Amino acid sequence: MKFFYILFASIYCLNLQGQIPKQKKYSSETYDAYGSGIGVQSGDRYGYDTVVEEVPERNKKPNEISGYYRDKNGKLGFVMGNNSKKEAIYSEIKHLNENGGYIIKKDNLFGVINNTGEITVPIQYDSLGVENSNKLNSLVAKLNGKYGRITTSGDILLPIQYKKIMGGNMHLTLIKDKHNTIQIIFNNENKKLRKKIDYYEIYQNTAIVKVEGKYGLLKDKIILPFEYDSIYIPNNDRINSNKNSNKQVKKAVISSIRSYQSLSYLIFTKNQKLGLISNEGEIIYSADNEAIYNNDSFGYYSAKKNNLFSIFFSKSKSKKVTSFEFNRIFTDGYGVIMASKDKKAGVFSLDGEIIVPFEYDDDYIAQYTGIGYRVTKEKKKGVVNKKGIEIIPPLYDDISTLSLGSLSFLVVTLNDKKGVFNIEGEAIVPVEYEWIGEENKMFKVVTSSPQRKFGLFDSNGKIILAPIYDWIDQFDVRESRLTLIKKENDSYNFMDQNKNIVLKNNFKNFAFILDEYQFINPLPDQRNEKFIKISSINGKYAIFNTKSHQLISSFDYENVFQTFETLKHTYFSVQKGKMVGLIDDTGKIILPFQYSAIQLNLINLDLEDLEEQNYLIVVAKNNKYGVVNLKNEVKIPFIYSYIQRIADWEVLFKAKKGTKYQIITKLGKTITPDLFDDVANFERVEVPNYKTYEDANFITQALTFANGKMRVIDSKGKFTTGAVNMEIHKGYHTFDELKFALIDALNSDDDLLLKDFANKIAPSEHLLYYLKQNLFDSRPLNVNIDFIKAKYFDDLKKFKQREWNSNQQFGYQGYKKSSLTEVVDYVIEEKGIVTNKRTEDWAYSDTKFMEKLLRNAVKINGFWISTYFMKRSF
Repeated sequence: MKFFYILFASIYCLNLQGQIPKQKKYSSETYDAYGSGIGVQSGDRYGYDTVVEEVPERNKKPNEISGYYRDKNGKLGFVMGNNSKKEAIYSEIKHLNENGGYIIKKDNLFGVINNTGEITVPIQYDSLGVENSNKLNSLVAKLNGKYGRITTSGDILLPIQYKKIMGGNMHLTLIKDKHNTIQIIFNNENKKLRKKIDYYEIYQNTAIVKVEGKYGLLKDKIILPFEYDSIYIPNNDRINSNKNSNKQVKKAVISSIRSYQSLSYLIFTKNQKLGLISNEGEIIYSADNEAIYNNDSFGYYSAKKNNLFSIFFSKSKSKKVTSFEFNRIFTDGYGVIMASKDKKAGVFSLDGEIIVPFEYDDDYIAQYTGIGYRVTKEKKKGVVNKKGIEIIPPLYDDISTLSLGSLSFLVVTLNDKKGVFNIEGEAIVPVEYEWIGEENKMFKVVTSSPQRKFGLFDSNGKIILAPIYDWIDQFDVRESRLTLIKKENDSYNFMDQNKNIVLKNNFKNFAFILDEYQFINPLPDQRNEKFIKISSINGKYAIFNTKSHQLISSFDYENVFQTFETLKHTYFSVQKGKMVGLIDDTGKIILPFQYSAIQLNLINLDLEDLEEQNYLIVVAKNNKYGVVNLKNEVKIPFIYSYIQRIADWEVLFKAKKGTKYQIITKLGKTITPDLFDDVANFERVEVPNYKTYEDANFITQALTFANGKMRVIDSKGKFTTGAVNMEIHKGYHTFDELKFALIDALNSDDDLLLKDFANKIAPSEHLLYYLKQNLFDSRPLNVNIDFIKAKYFDDLKKFKQREWNSNQQFGYQGYKKSSLTEVVDYVIEEKGIVTNKRTEDWAYSDTKFMEKLLRNAVKINGFWISTYFMKRSF
């Protein structure tokens, strides 16, 4: 069932929680962040969570631990991958990481067990604490009141002999001695750095340390002596100069341990000069440069000295460094490095090998992914491939890339003419066109003005359509995979994906067909089909299936009005001569051509009506309206001057006799004896407290109008409100009706039509009964209808004078009228809101006003209005 209504509902979310019985908590002594042993409750930062039973992890091998459990005595044991349980002998278990195993506690002592259940650290320590970074796989161990560091496999990193451990990495450890003095111990030799430490930054693979006002770099030894003014991490993709080096020194006031962070390169400074060193202690540049540029994310660093640059290829295996010979270094994406010297530009690989020799103009070199590099010589453009071979000589004014699906090509420009080369440098399309683009994985070309004809080439350069067409474009029904082609004198045809012309004869025009909700759009129906109407040169219409690429009828019809679909077929109301009938998607006549009118509004898809017995069609004959089924059997007699269906999920009509309307059912019975001046469409609205029907959340209701009063009626004929002053909205039922009324008003000599248009696209009391919130910010609407109508009219008059009828003698061409007269506007439903959309020119040309007025229009209770009044600029 299709619903296209504005519903404003509140959605409440419920949080579901499970009740878990409280468990006894256990305490243990462990290591805190600063090295002292403490007793903590389970769940604290360095404590161990106690659980009733860990659910075994999936995809574990039979000999691997998949979880752990607690027995009735409160002891913990491991569950293996085959779901077998090991004896529960531990009082605490804490998972370390994927590779490190588990910390275990037994008899108030701690150890480590790996993922296969093997004890790797003996159960002999008073506490084991996890360090800041699990990447180290190291622990702080306490034994007999002293601390040291061990790995999760049991190796000693630092002997257990220190009062307090502050942290460290695999190479060194920060401790506090008995005098609370910070010292650094080198792990491999257990030797102290015998210097007073002013400042430190400990990283996973190195440490920056300041001693007596000077900085040095440590690993398992001193790799850069304490003689530098600063050492710091280079700013990413930015210049590092004397100025910001001084800022780095000022920042370095709070010591830190960042053992989770690994460094590759660091800048060190001395006497306002900069150098670059690796974390292994290899000096890339000595501290004698004006600046260091960190472009490591692009594969290089560079240093500046005496206004020349050197390149360090940081991603190369050999760590190649050039001399100071370049005037400029730059990149265009990742993968290569561009540079210029002696007014010539070239390209390096990330390994430091020259790809493009330094023989091209010192101009920007563009990298074309998968192709190569655009270069310039004597102000002409060419292309060098990734192997350094010149595939297009530098003879062209410009070169750009163009893709046909996964294939890449090069578009060259010379003297304002364009052509195409493939990536091997072979000419595909001659250099003789004003414009070249892509269309359905082909090259679309345009000849020069004033003729400007369109044509198509395939990826091998074969002419598919000679450039003799007025227009070529992908058809809006994308699933059809059709290309629309147009010759002069409004002569159209389609080309399919096999590059075949679809129809034997060209057609004059085409259009989408209004559906049962009075929408037009290029979207397929529920059977993944889409039908359009096309007209022949003599003005007669046929129906075309864009999926099968077949005509379902000959060009016999004066017009095709509307369509609706069932599970089996799609039906169309068509005019032949002066009479109207109904045909299906095979061209079969369903209702004979004996009616003066047929309405297909709101015919809802009935999933249970497999034999199509219940579909009812409003028809007119001899100035009277009635209702028939698809067998042309009369279901409501021809006794009314007008009938219109006003509900889709329930079959209800408003039927007029004389000057008054009744509401009748599919059997022709009235739901109320009351008569009305008019009745709006029924809407399904949320009424949470409504208890009359089984569906307590929704009610089907309509607004009825009589003698200037409005009352709300439900689908059973019960009035749910009292009478209030209100008239039915007077406006437009389709967006095209609105748009072409605007065009007529703008073309009119006076402003009477324009004022009428402004009144019809403004909200009314009728429509505001349903429209309660601003659609852009969800705030409640509180509007002055008369003010909106007046401002709409005033703004439209200004637009008409300044833009639509602009005085072109001053050079301004005014509003591009084809934006209204030629571009198709589609209708879609999004999140319960019916609105208009375009596949091109969505801003309604280049005037802000027309975009504000027409874009995001909405259909409320059967009528289209502008949402301009909801926008902040209003």
